[in-house]
Amino acid sequence: MDHKADEKYGLLVNESVEVQDAPDSEYYSIPSSHRQSYQGSLTIRRLAYYVIPSCALLLLLRASYSSFFRPSCTYRVEADEHFLQSIAANDSLRVPLEAHIMSKCPDSKDCLRDLVVPAMEEVYDKVDFKLSYIGTYVISPPTAPMIPSILTQISFSIDSDDGVTCRHGQSECLGNILELCAADLYSDPKIYLGFTMCMTQKYEDIPSRDLAHDCALEHGVDFDKLNDCVSEEGKGMDLLEASVQRSIDKGVKYSCTVRLNETVRCIRDGGEWKDCDGGSSVQDLVKDVENMYKANYMRGV
Repeated sequence: MDHKADEKYGLLVNESVEVQDAPDSEYYSIPSSHRQSYQGSLTIRRLAYYVIPSCALLLLLRASYSSFFRPSCTYRVEADEHFLQSIAANDSLRVPLEAHIMSKCPDSKDCLRDLVVPAMEEVYDKVDFKLSYIGTYVISPPTAPMIPSILTQISFSIDSDDGVTCRHGQSECLGNILELCAADLYSDPKIYLGFTMCMTQKYEDIPSRDLAHDCALEHGVDFDKLNDCVSEEGKGMDLLEASVQRSIDKGVKYSCTVRLNETVRCIRDGGEWKDCDGGSSVQDLVKDVENMYKANYMRGV
């Protein structure tokens, strides 16, 4: 069969190129009229022969370049993380953050749910957090009443001579004691704040035994120890008195009042945010905490 050279592409082609198809060993001829298309296909394949290895080589060189410089970058990232962890471990840098609440107050529910808890999720390691309770402290020295076990029944008797009265009644005083006992038993805010938030979600039911039991189970609080704390003569009442007195000493009157670095940061009262000069959003509070935390570090606190 005659051959002729294609001067344009430098390829040797036939007038009619025969291609074998495997299944039936039949031969299919490419007509001369399709030669240009076939030549283009060959050219593309030939270019690919050179282009693909070249691209692979470039990728290899790029990977080698990146791996050569990556160790120093990785070292800097690891060093920064270690540096931040070492700072976070320094309790002296933590910013005081405190929420003053009443266990059966709807404003406390809004405050914890919409501001305090989500903010704590972001700045947990940068704050010294505390929950305090609001009530009326009677001047006469109190004698702690006997408190029946919450495993059997819920009853709580407080009169004006007992030292503390609660705005929403005796049931709120017991609810405050339940939450204070959780904080006394577990210093980690993740535990006692979680328990308190769980109770507050159904504040109308406080101090229901079932509610306390379910919230304790959900947040890893030993219910028997919680019950012992509440039932122990003088224990729960002492916690309540000290907490209420603290709120009085700080001049706090409204539930919920959030104080940051010993200053009122925001108040939730009557279903509204008040006195929130820096803003009432979670990110506003988080930003303030982070700025104060950095300032403590710069001052070498």
